[in-house]
Amino acid sequence: MKPAIIKPKDLRNFSIVPIRAIKDPRITPSMLRILVAFCSYADRTGRTFVSLERVGDDLGIRATSVSYHVRSLKKFGYMANAKPISRQIKSCTRRIIYVNKSEQAIRSSLSSSEVMELSIAEEQLINEAKVRANTSVNERQEQQVRVLKGRFSVLCDRFFAESMADGWWISTDSQRQTTIQLSNQAVDMLRRDRTAATGPQRG
Repeated sequence: MKPAIIKPKDLRNFSIVPIRAIKDPRITPSMLRILVAFCSYADRTGRTFVSLERVGDDLGIRATSVSYHVRSLKKFGYMANAKPISRQIKSCTRRIIYVNKSEQAIRSSLSSSEVMELSIAEEQLINEAKVRANTSVNERQEQQVRVLKGRFSVLCDRFFAESMADGWWISTDSQRQTTIQLSNQAVDMLRRDRTAATGPQRG
């Protein structure tokens, strides 16, 4: 059974946006909406790990439309790509440009409590990404097992069909139950590691 994935509660109540955006004639209403949405996910250094799809869901538009306006926001100096904090996080890391300072300079200006808060949030993001990665691995393994059992079932069906053609007989229910049982046993015997499959060699 797949583990239940609990969607985190949205605790956002406000969004801090670069004030220069409302005075910039190049910023259209659609671009401003997307900037506000990204800013609502930004941490104290301006980084945001939210995906285009999530922002699109928030605004009721397609991810392709979000991507189009993000390119403009980058061009106008309101957003930039940032270095990811972990390879586990697959979504693109972006940074909202509030002031013309590097991320390191912004981090060094934070208080000790703010730095600790930022570190805790980063650790939580990494842990959540690991959980998602493990879930994906489990799903792939389950799919591979289903494929293997399906292949073995085909072999069993062929065996029974040829045997019955030679005059042997087995009921439909017995054939089905036997096929399931043998498929499960065969797949359980399989190992990726040859050493684990053959067992220790005796001298």
